[in-house]
Amino acid sequence: MNTMTSILAGTGTAQAPASSRRSLRILCIDDDESVLEFMQDCLAHFGHQVKAASGGKYGMELFSTALLKSEPYDVVVTDLGMPDIDGYQVARAIKAESPGTPVVMMTGEGGTRAGGAWTGAVNEVVIKPPRIHELNDLLLRVIEEKKV
Repeated sequence: MNTMTSILAGTGTAQAPASSRRSLRILCIDDDESVLEFMQDCLAHFGHQVKAASGGKYGMELFSTALLKSEPYDVVVTDLGMPDIDGYQVARAIKAESPGTPVVMMTGEGGTRAGGAWTGAVNEVVIKPPRIHELNDLLLRVIEEKKV
């Protein structure tokens, strides 16, 4: 059982709190297909609608198209290190188009919110692989913070 499968396996028995039953429209952007599949499967477990984009450029296209159709994403989860367009560029582009859309950055490289690169464009940073319950709680929290 790989790490991602073991994390997913641990999510099925506990009853989710009522607040975590809210369905979000989530755009997940990563260049690793196994990460995208993991994110779709795990977040769908919580009732979220998840669209996966393989790479930054495609993710930004999906985000823009959704805005044009008046079907915006509630939150965007993007990988930091991608070969075409990195997560910093994705976050800045999303905030330029839709300043109120929360962006969560996932990285396997470690990192903190301190420093100019994160400022203003990224709401939260998550280390890979994420613990799925914690990620779900984080996504719900950034949506609630957006309303305040």
